[in-house]
Amino acid sequence: MSETFETKLSRVAGTIHHVAIDDQHRRYRDSLLYYSNKAERLHDAATALGGDPFGHHFEAFALLAGFSIEVLIKGTLTGLREKVPFKHNLVSLSEAAGLAISNDDRSVLKALTVYTTWYSRYPAATGARETIEGMEVLRAPYPRAGNLGKIAERVRTSPAALNDKSYERLYEFYRSRFFDVQSSVYESAGWSWELPDA
Repeated sequence: MSETFETKLSRVAGTIHHVAIDDQHRRYRDSLLYYSNKAERLHDAATALGGDPFGHHFEAFALLAGFSIEVLIKGTLTGLREKVPFKHNLVSLSEAAGLAISNDDRSVLKALTVYTTWYSRYPAATGARETIEGMEVLRAPYPRAGNLGKIAERVRTSPAALNDKSYERLYEFYRSRFFDVQSSVYESAGWSWELPDA
């Protein structure tokens, strides 16, 4: 069984998180402030586009929404001194941080992963199987039959479907966990040759 977020947080609480100010790459990669600022800008842009699943800008909204959550999770992992995986699967990133999520949240994160990895960026995924599986994830919250108005309303309000309400709920959850980490560690800037080896 993997460690919980609370266990990981207790291990780093009260420690110093060192950031090299003379190395631009390390400064951006390691500083929690940069993760916070980037996530906030992506969130603001996603919110400006609107999260109506039937809206004209929904794919762009989903792309930015997914990126904002990915940045928060990866910033959380950075602050927890966990290895940040080079992947975009939001469910597995959340699990790497030890964060427990509901089935509804898991569904939304799966949809955001499909949007960020290919659906909002390319006409198809890299393989036929990934395309088919991704389309199944995106179609899951849609009832197979019924009144179109009722179907649309259900998708706009369902906690298991990607919409503005489910995104805001998830964004606030991950922002709060990020803040838990950011407020539990002390961030210190210094010259790279003065910092302890990371």
